[in-house]
Amino acid sequence: MNRLFSRTPPYALLIVSLGLYAITLAPTVVTLFDDSLELQLALPTLAIIHPTGYPLYSILGWLAVKLIPLGDAAYRANLFSALAAAGAVVMLYAVARRLGSLALPALAAALLFAIGPVWWSQATIAEVYALQGFLTLIILFALLRWDECIAASKIGLNGHRASMQGRFSANAWLTFVGFSFGLGLAHHRLTLLLMPPALLFIFWTAPNLIRRPRVWLAPILAFFIPLLLYFTIPLRSHIGSLDGTYAQIGFWGWILGGGYSVFLRDNPFGVERDLFDLLRIALDQYGWLGFLAALPGYSIWREKPRQFTLLFLIGLIDLLFASRYLVADIEVFLIPLFIVWALFLAVGLTAFLRFLAPLFSRAAFTPLSRLFALFLILWPLLLIPSRLPQQDRSQPPARAWGVYDYGLDMMEHMEVGGSVVGLLGEMTLIRYFQRTEGLRLDIETVAADPEPERLAAIRDRVEKARPTYTTRPLTGLAEAYSLEAAGPLVRVWPAAATRQHRLVNAVSAPLTPQISLIGWQTTLRHLRSGPALRVELLWRVHAVPEADFKISARVLAADGQPLAQKDDFPVHNAYPPTRWRAGETILDAYDLLLPATTAPLSRLQIIAYDPQTGQEIARWEQDLNE
Repeated sequence: MNRLFSRTPPYALLIVSLGLYAITLAPTVVTLFDDSLELQLALPTLAIIHPTGYPLYSILGWLAVKLIPLGDAAYRANLFSALAAAGAVVMLYAVARRLGSLALPALAAALLFAIGPVWWSQATIAEVYALQGFLTLIILFALLRWDECIAASKIGLNGHRASMQGRFSANAWLTFVGFSFGLGLAHHRLTLLLMPPALLFIFWTAPNLIRRPRVWLAPILAFFIPLLLYFTIPLRSHIGSLDGTYAQIGFWGWILGGGYSVFLRDNPFGVERDLFDLLRIALDQYGWLGFLAALPGYSIWREKPRQFTLLFLIGLIDLLFASRYLVADIEVFLIPLFIVWALFLAVGLTAFLRFLAPLFSRAAFTPLSRLFALFLILWPLLLIPSRLPQQDRSQPPARAWGVYDYGLDMMEHMEVGGSVVGLLGEMTLIRYFQRTEGLRLDIETVAADPEPERLAAIRDRVEKARPTYTTRPLTGLAEAYSLEAAGPLVRVWPAAATRQHRLVNAVSAPLTPQISLIGWQTTLRHLRSGPALRVELLWRVHAVPEADFKISARVLAADGQPLAQKDDFPVHNAYPPTRWRAGETILDAYDLLLPATTAPLSRLQIIAYDPQTGQEIARWEQDLNE
C-alpha cells in the first residue's frame, strides 16, 4: 500500500498535466510564420527540419504522427509536444525527490512548472522545446542516480558485496549519463550548456575518475550512439528541407547550424534587453510567491553543495547565454533556468516544512498542517483560470481554426493547374494540405520571401500563361499587371487583359466620375473559425482615378447597428486605384468576420474615403433583404 501511495504523485502529475495540455491543445495548424507550421508538415513527411535538423525529434515525432489515431497530422504533432511536456513534469517531480524534497513540495513545484506560461505554451503546439526540457530532466535524473550509487559504493552497505554492487550500478548510470547527453545533442544544442556543470559535478563527486580512463569508454560510446541519428538526415535528402536550402548548405553545414551564430555576434532584429528583462520573464513563470518560496531552497548548499552547484551553474550559464543570444523568442531558451527554479522551489518548500515540523507535530497544529498541505496543492490549481485564456489554443474558434480555414480558402479559389507565389509560411500551409490530406495536388506553390524573387516568379508564370496568384501586396506588381481578388488571393493578369466576371447582382452605381460599381454579391460562410461574410464588388474603370481611396465594407443589423466592418485599399491592398487602367473591370473582395451570435444581416454599406483625412468620397448602400 505504501509503495502504491508513493507512486500516486507521478501518476497524478501525468494525468493532470497531460489532461490540461490536451484540452488546451491546438486542434490543427494555427500559425503561419514560425517553426510550428514547418514541424507540422516535416514530421508526417520526414522532411528535413531547419538547422540543426533535430533528428531525434524528427523520428519520434514521425512515429507519433503515424501511430496516434486522433485528429489530423498537425494535431498529432501538437499532441507529441503535450506528451513530452507531461513527461517532463513527471521527471521534474522525480528529480526534486532525488534532491531531498518531500513528496508534497515536489508535487507543488512540478505543478507550478507545468502551468508556467512559457512551458504551457510549448506543450500545446508542435515545437522542439518540450522534448528538450524532458531530455534536460533525464540528464539531471541520471546524474543524481549516479551520485547516489557512488555514495552507496563508498559506504559499502551490507559489506563488500554491496560496495561492489554500488560501483557496478554507478558505472551503469554513468553510461546512461553519457547516453542521455547524446540524446540531448541529437535533439537540441542547448544541451551543450549542461556539459560544464555536469563534468564539474562528476569530477567533484569522483575525482579518481580522472585517473581511470577505462571507466569512460562505455559512457563515451553511449554518448556517440544517439548522435548517429544525424546520419538519417542525408538519407532524407531526396525529400529535402521545406525551403529547399538543404541541397545548397549540405550535411555538415546543416547540422552545425553556423547561421545561428549571427545572433551571438550581432543583433539582426535590433533586440533591446538586459539581464533584468530575462529575470522578469523568469519571475512571470512562478510569481513573487514562487520566488520567495524558492529562497529557502538555497539551504541545499550546506547539505548538498555539489548538487546545489550543479543546479546553480546550469541556471547561471543559461541566463548568461540568453543575455547574449539576441533572438526575439528568447523565453524558450530560458527553460533550463525555469527547471532549476522549480527544483529550488521544491527544496525550499521542503526546508520550510521541516522548519515548521515541531509545530506540526503537536496535536493543536494538526489542522494547520493539513491546511498548509491543502495550500500547496491549491496554489498551482488556482493559477490555472487566470492563465487559461492566454494559453488555451483550442479556443476561441477564430484563434484555433483561422489559419486552417485560410489555407482551404486559398486553394478553393485557384484555377486548375494554377501557381501561387508567396512567403514560405504561406506556401507551407498549402503544402501541408497537399502532402498530408492530398488536396489540390495540381497547384504549384512558389515560396520566395524577398520581393524581387516573388516578382520574378510571377513574371515567369504570367508569361507562360499559367493562372497566377499571390498572397499579398508586392512593390511593382500593380504597375506591371492587372490585379483582382480571388477569394483571399490576388489574381495576376497581363496588363489590361480581358476577363469574364459573373456576380449574382448587377447594378449601375457611379461612385465617382472615374469609376462605377457594376456588380456585387455577398456570401455567408460558415467556417470552423466562425461565421464570415464575403463581399465581392465589381468595379468599372472609366478613367484612372486622380487619388487613391480606401473602401470600407460594412454590414448592418435591422436597427442600423454595425455588425462587422473591413477597411482596405482595393484587391486586398494590392491594387491602389491610381494604378487602375481605363476600360478594365476589377473584381474586389472584402471578408467581414461576424460575431458568433449575430442578428440577421440587413444592410450592406460600401464607402469610399480619403485615407489621409478620413473624408467620405462616395457611398453605396443595398438592402440585403430585397
